[in-house]
Amino acid sequence: MNRRNSFILSLLLAILVVEIIIMAPKEVGVPQEEPAAPTVTESGDQMAAHTMQGVSSIGSKGEAKEWELDAVRAVRMNENEDWIIENVKVKFFGESGVTYTVTGNRGDVDVRKNNIRISGNVVTRSTNNYTFKTEALDYDSASRRLVTPHDIEMIGPEEENGTRLRMTGKDLVADMNTNEITVAQNVRAKKSIDNGRLAAISSERAVFSGKTNSARFLGHVIIDVDTLRITGPEARFLYKPDGDTIESITVAGGVKVTDVDKWATSQKVSVHLEEDRFVFSGTPRVVQSGDELIGEEIVFLKGGREVRVSNAKAKIESATQDKAGR
Repeated sequence: MNRRNSFILSLLLAILVVEIIIMAPKEVGVPQEEPAAPTVTESGDQMAAHTMQGVSSIGSKGEAKEWELDAVRAVRMNENEDWIIENVKVKFFGESGVTYTVTGNRGDVDVRKNNIRISGNVVTRSTNNYTFKTEALDYDSASRRLVTPHDIEMIGPEEENGTRLRMTGKDLVADMNTNEITVAQNVRAKKSIDNGRLAAISSERAVFSGKTNSARFLGHVIIDVDTLRITGPEARFLYKPDGDTIESITVAGGVKVTDVDKWATSQKVSVHLEEDRFVFSGTPRVVQSGDELIGEEIVFLKGGREVRVSNAKAKIESATQDKAGR
């Protein structure tokens, strides 16, 4: 009798070991399907065929890695092969070692095309510390682009003095092939200068580098500093050699500057923020208090309160002052 009981006990233990081996969770690259009892998901009323906890996945195109994904939970729906993931973090790989890390509340993964949609409190950070916030973002594997038509908020890299360029806009495209980030509509930006002064910038679109910190504002650019306004077709932010601090802003392509008591035109103007100095070059012309000044280079100092002209070519007393305003 004891021998029979021992045999039955050994058989039950063997069956238990086999069940543990079969049912043990599997480590995943691309999420492995783990059968589970159908359940109602938090995202809707549809029934889930498979659920997983602590998901890690890699998307590749040929031998090149496109993205790495981590999520708290993944659900696979009955009627398709896509995954719905919760509390997601995805690192996308651009050229030259540049990466774009995106976090959000939810992700939808198309495992057949390697496309991903991330939604809910979406934050994108580039390697060089540009941060973009929006409500939803799509990764298209065919074009290797991150795209959103929604409103965005951008915060630039922190500078030596602790300030950052801050911007809002709409319609963002981050291209993994060129490492260019374009905001195509309604660009509005602010940049602290010194002593609490603020430069306000608006343009039709803006282009940022995900690699070098370079920034361009394009299309009807307007820069306001105190009472002074600069307008032109393009503005470039030039950084110091360390790459962390904006050294100057160059507006080119035909520039006009207006102030309370003066106005100026030139082909280019360079705004040196720390020195509060504006340098006009390319046939510069200034009209102030009825006088017209023309030279090879004209410099506004102290925000335009002082004017210097290099190699003055003409000075016409009591010139008719242009009333062009803001």
